[in-house]
Amino acid sequence: MSARPSARMVSAGAPKLESSIWSRLWEEARELSRPLIAYWIFLLAMFGAFSLAVLWTEPSGGSVLALVCMGVPTVVCVALGQVLALLRVRDWVLFALWAFTWTFGVFFGVMGAAAVSFAAAPLAMLILCFVFLGPMFMMGGAWSLATNRTLYATWVPIIYASGTAIVMAESKGKVSAWQAGDKWVIWDLFTFSTLGVGIALMLAYLVSREGHRLHLWRRSERGMMRGSVKEEGASRPRLSCLGWVLLCIMAAGLAVGTAAVAPFLWRTAPADEGKEQTDQQEQQQKDPKKDKKKDKKKKKKSKEEEKRERERQERERREKQQSSSMEDRARHKVDNVREEIEQNLQPAAQQGIDLLTTLLTVLAMLIAALIVFWRPIKRLLLVRHLRDPLLDVAPTTRIEDGWRLVEIAMGDAGVPVLPGEPAVSLARRAKPVLDRLTKGGLEVHGLEEAAWVRDRIVYGLGVGAGDLDLMVKVSHWAYDTVWDRLGDAGQIKALYRGL
Repeated sequence: MSARPSARMVSAGAPKLESSIWSRLWEEARELSRPLIAYWIFLLAMFGAFSLAVLWTEPSGGSVLALVCMGVPTVVCVALGQVLALLRVRDWVLFALWAFTWTFGVFFGVMGAAAVSFAAAPLAMLILCFVFLGPMFMMGGAWSLATNRTLYATWVPIIYASGTAIVMAESKGKVSAWQAGDKWVIWDLFTFSTLGVGIALMLAYLVSREGHRLHLWRRSERGMMRGSVKEEGASRPRLSCLGWVLLCIMAAGLAVGTAAVAPFLWRTAPADEGKEQTDQQEQQQKDPKKDKKKDKKKKKKSKEEEKRERERQERERREKQQSSSMEDRARHKVDNVREEIEQNLQPAAQQGIDLLTTLLTVLAMLIAALIVFWRPIKRLLLVRHLRDPLLDVAPTTRIEDGWRLVEIAMGDAGVPVLPGEPAVSLARRAKPVLDRLTKGGLEVHGLEEAAWVRDRIVYGLGVGAGDLDLMVKVSHWAYDTVWDRLGDAGQIKALYRGL
């Protein structure tokens, strides 16, 4: 009797025993959903805390408008960046898009927004946020799923967490106490809770992202350390309950340490006059001894001083009455001038809106063109270089480039190159596929000989007399043979296949 295989250990050595394509896609989506969900929870939680702080300190329609103008670009651009990361768009393309957006935004966006009338001011603010903040948020979204960019992606939620602490500290007049030496006065229950929750969510996101990297390392078809068995259930590598407990303890320790050290690293900048007066009034209200001293000094004033003070106030009142009529006339003139300016700005405002709309349309078309045509253009340029390089290259490099062209052709035929696989092994695996593709007649002559040449070059055994000519002929022959038999649908699929 044969032994019954374990229900938790499924052989992954042969392709026939692999799960279906849909189950693999579902597994990939499930593993990818963990870092995606963790990142969005982290981002939305920090933006929610920032919104609560702003609405708590300044509950007005302007605050709601400002939050909307910041929230919409954040969500849209982070999502766009993650889509571009899934499409494997390179960082230099994103940086070029960033530079393009800022360049045209400076020239057209600022001038167009300045020409927008008061009625269209919310639209102008939203467009400016998209132009100037959108590229940064897009990079954060792209880096949230990129390799070796995970920690850099966390700065998008962190800026909202830092903004929460700053808004709460400035609104309650704690800046003066902080400057006086009481450094920890800026923390309260709300700001410290935001700090602790933010650190915990950041660690959870980092753990989920590393878990996804481990999944790719172990289960990807081209993974360098792909396992011979597929772990399921309790045997699957995962963070245990004790690990999550230790993670929470680490988050609490980091929160306490950050709260203790951060106030000593902050700096202040000159504030507005109104804010300075508000801080002084609040500080005076918190210090009743100073108020009592001031009251005693006022009582000690002599009657002559009080009399002079009353005379001065009366004189100021008469002067104000005399100037009130002049102020009314001046205000009336200012209103007339303002109405004329608004009427003159209406055409300019419409032109500014049209210009900004055109700019955004062009930007959207460029992004769409980049998404649609990036991979085909990249493939065409690569194939052109491998077939006939523009610059002179060494014979060994030309032979390696020729075999790279063969690998592309075999991938189009459905025979992907395995990591570290010798060329001879790929030629043997591709032979039955080429037989089916050419309907029984092998048309790529000399493929195994070219594979031996490539392996000999890789191991540094030298270049023979006819090796270069053989590789050039076989590589062109193999690529043209496969490409001509793919059909229209197969060629389109090959153009968008990752290389």
